[in-house]
Order: sequence, then structure tokens, then C-alpha cells
Amino acid sequence: MLTEVEDRRPQPQVPLLAASGLSKSFGGIKAVDNAAIEVAQGSITGLIGPNGAGKTTLFNLLSNFIRPDQGRVIFDGEPIQQLQPHQIAQQGMIRTFQVARVLSRLSVLENMLLAAQHQTGENFWSACLQFRQVAKEEKQLKERAYAILESVGLTHMTHEYAGALSGGQRKLLEMARALMVQPKLILLDEPAAGVNPTLINQICEHITTWNREGLTFLIIEHNMDVIMSLCDRVWVLAEGRNLAVGSPSEIQTNSEVLEAYLGQ
Repeated sequence: MLTEVEDRRPQPQVPLLAASGLSKSFGGIKAVDNAAIEVAQGSITGLIGPNGAGKTTLFNLLSNFIRPDQGRVIFDGEPIQQLQPHQIAQQGMIRTFQVARVLSRLSVLENMLLAAQHQTGENFWSACLQFRQVAKEEKQLKERAYAILESVGLTHMTHEYAGALSGGQRKLLEMARALMVQPKLILLDEPAAGVNPTLINQICEHITTWNREGLTFLIIEHNMDVIMSLCDRVWVLAEGRNLAVGSPSEIQTNSEVLEAYLGQ
């Protein structure tokens, strides 16, 4: 009697994030032109390109801070191009910005606590009628915030105004705040820009640690040492279009990339 043999061949992994055909024009100039990108679950993926290549615009399209003229974005198996940015964040995709955005007149701890979602105390009647539950959640959130701040070396700044932080510390706070949402994917826009070398090393170490713990990253970065040391796969944009994709070593030896990005 014949029995069905189980197919043990490895099955292709569905990307955590997949975008295709993304385009966006401003005043007749195409900032992004039919671009595509994929980010594998559990990876650190890089996005590079010369100034004006459309990298940040692509980030804005992926997170729907800007609506695409056309194209499709799939995150965790679901189309998200019609969702609002806060809804995409609730789905588990968080982005940071090239210039770190913090609430300067709130403390570092308050910045962290504001990022937490689905708190019982957000509803007026729940806050009144379930005060024990609200107090319990607040205690748990503070403990989580303290633990994350300790992991990024900001414990000593917990009760200081966020506006008192250095540029590098603000980037650490922005990443730490993203962790409060318990995301699946973080889009980092130039995490090393304007940061001293010591903090750059710390940021890279944190990204590596969080990735080992299961967090996925898509990173825009001009610092090639950061990209080549961190990333599993690198996508290259030029003039809003896909130019190349491959491993860091493949990108470093790609003649088209060298010509377009490095001017060689």
C-alpha cells in the first residue's frame, strides 16, 4: 500500500513586511518610482542610497505618514496601505525619525509611559470604576519602563526633562519608547546620524541584542560601517527606484552601487 510522503523541502518564508509598486510624486517629481522592498521575519535589513534617493519618503509610505500614489504594502500578512499611522503602530510596526522626536517638557519616564497602548485608564469610566486595575497596570508599566531605560543606560535620566538629553540619548530614548509598544518591526531612520562614536557602538549593540530577542529591523543609514556590520540584507535605492539588493558583501562589490552611491 502506497502512503503519502511528507514534503520535507524547506518552504519559502513569507516576509514580515513586503511592499511593491510604491510610487509618490511631489509637484511632478517622482520621489519614489515603482519601488519594492521586503523584510524577513527576525532580520536586520538595511536601506541605503545617495542623498535624494527617496529613502525617507519610502519609510513614510511604508508607515503611511504619506499616502502613496500607487502600490501595496503587506505587513504581517495583512494589507496596511489604507490604515492610519497610529493603526499601523497598533499592528506592531513602529518607526523612528532622522531627528529624534521626544516630548521635551515631559520627563524621560513620562515619554516612555505615553507610548504604552490599550491602558484601562485611558477610558474615563474605566479609570473611575476600575481604579485597582488602573493602579496595577501603571505599576507594571513603570516597571517595564525602568527595565528598558536601564537596558539603554538612561536610568540616571529617568526623571529629567527629555529636552535635557543629548542627540544620541534622544535616539536611545526614541528606540526605548518604541519597545514599550512591544513591536514586531521597527523602522529606524539614521540611528547613527549626529551621534558620537561611543553611542553609535551602544546603539548597534542594543539593536543586535533586541534582534536576538526576536525583534525585526529595517534601517536607513549613511554610516556604511553600521549597515555592513549589522544587516543581513541590504536594499539600494537610486533616484527613487530599486538599484540592487543583496548581502552586505554583494552590495560592497556591486559596480552599479559603487557608481551610483559611492561615486566610483
